[in-house]
Amino acid sequence: MEQAQTYEAHAFHEQFNKGRSSGSLKITATAIEFDAGDGPQGRVRFPINRIQVKMGGASNRLVFITHPDYPDWNLYTSDRSVLKNPDLHLDPSLQGQLRSARNVRRFSWAVLFLVAFLIVAAPVSVFVFMDSITAVVARQVPVEWEEKIGKTAFGQYQVESNLLDSEEGEKAIAALTDPLINAVQDDRFTYKIYVSDSPDLNAFALPGGYIVINAGLILAADNGEEVLGVMAHEISHVTEQHGVRNIIAATGTYTLIQAMFGDVSGLLATVVNAAPFLLNQSYSRDFEADADEKGLQLLQRAEINPTGMISFFEKIIEEEKKRMEQIEDDDTRELLEQSMGFLSSHPATEERIASLRKQLGTGEGDYRHLDTEFLKLQELVRNFVADTGSDEELPEN
Repeated sequence: MEQAQTYEAHAFHEQFNKGRSSGSLKITATAIEFDAGDGPQGRVRFPINRIQVKMGGASNRLVFITHPDYPDWNLYTSDRSVLKNPDLHLDPSLQGQLRSARNVRRFSWAVLFLVAFLIVAAPVSVFVFMDSITAVVARQVPVEWEEKIGKTAFGQYQVESNLLDSEEGEKAIAALTDPLINAVQDDRFTYKIYVSDSPDLNAFALPGGYIVINAGLILAADNGEEVLGVMAHEISHVTEQHGVRNIIAATGTYTLIQAMFGDVSGLLATVVNAAPFLLNQSYSRDFEADADEKGLQLLQRAEINPTGMISFFEKIIEEEKKRMEQIEDDDTRELLEQSMGFLSSHPATEERIASLRKQLGTGEGDYRHLDTEFLKLQELVRNFVADTGSDEELPEN
């Protein structure tokens, strides 16, 4: 007598109530038999030869067995161990079907795992690769939108600030900065350079090409190369869209993922209202390092001595250290650290300076001489702050 293995199973056939019945499935080396337990009418026997096995049901959890000689019968079981039944594997024609059925099941599990992984990992992945993702998404923001938010933010800043706006001042600014701006390879933006009467050693850039340099920075500089070194850094924030990318990173994972797949409606709605955020933003270490690197490259293309960027960063650190040494109260020192001009938004750490020196190498080259243009601008700025009464707050040079 043939040895049989039995599995719980079900069958579809018109003779059953509602066309379906539960029962048992027996498999031997020669046949597969389903028995609903209600007599001969509820029983069917398929010869092993020519049976067909495949996966089906939700998530391919069920094993279906049919035979072309019994087209009205459809057997299935949720016991997937049936796919390993040794009697089924004795038939060479079944071996390929059983292998395909197992692969379908493995694929279903792989898809389920992948979906679960994406649900859990997508937000984490977005966070880990945020800089790369925002760089891709930022390119979808139209230039005119960047210019609009930059103009709006600058307008808000302009209301409470005194800017050097004389014709002579504009010419002096252009004479010093044009060689640098002309070397910018990204031609999407028209750069607007302004000088504020603020005594802080600071400068900042807004999307669309708005750049503000404080009088305190210009008067503390020893030469034009130091001013242009800071400017090159700021221009690089614009060309690399760091301000816009900061906004994008703050929009939330859902909006960000939408934008990655081409739907930028939610992103643009956020960007257009982001002007106040831009005036108080700070950049990540990666963005600052990126602006340093791109700034050095810009200075070299413009044939401007790039050591000015490094020397002025060192000057800023020394200035801020002097201020901190004069304060003994811890709470006051902490407040000052949060409002330390250039260092609060552009932390020029020793680590960054060391990286700049490594990138620069010897720094030797045939560079432009900009002493005349720098001294002219510096004199105009000195008179400007004297007229506005801001000279009393300026650091000693």
